[in-house]
Amino acid sequence: MKQMLACTALVATLIAPAAAEEQPEGRLLAELTFESADRHGKGYLHQGDMEAIRADIFESIDANDNGGMELAEFLGWGFGFQNIAEDENRKLAYDTALKVVFSFWDRNGDGKITQSEHRRSLLADFDRADVNGNAILEKSEFLGGFSVLVAIRAALKPE
Repeated sequence: MKQMLACTALVATLIAPAAAEEQPEGRLLAELTFESADRHGKGYLHQGDMEAIRADIFESIDANDNGGMELAEFLGWGFGFQNIAEDENRKLAYDTALKVVFSFWDRNGDGKITQSEHRRSLLADFDRADVNGNAILEKSEFLGGFSVLVAIRAALKPE
């Protein structure tokens, strides 16, 4: 059950907002995830909310429970858009986009994303998504996304 919740959280937190512009169901999933992550109904997410989601996501992706995400786990996890990439004949571009994201998040280049690297990367993404600089993500900022969304959008819809 925990892995299913983490899976849902990651899809919406990192990927589903990318489809929001093209697919109403992607936006709906992202909005539901925002509401789920906003456990106290504040109408925004702070870094503590994001850390809770991040920890669940990390645990879910680290399939072999060795304390890190290897590239195969990262790519094999699916991220919710693998089927769309296949349907659009964009699987190679999608995988390449995920490899680029992996390489940015693997800060020391050892082929494994640690908890610390994942935390630092998502905090940096949080800061980029916080367009008004108030240290919280309002719903519109959350739906606007993280750097990984830019890579996914470019892979799935390159125009």
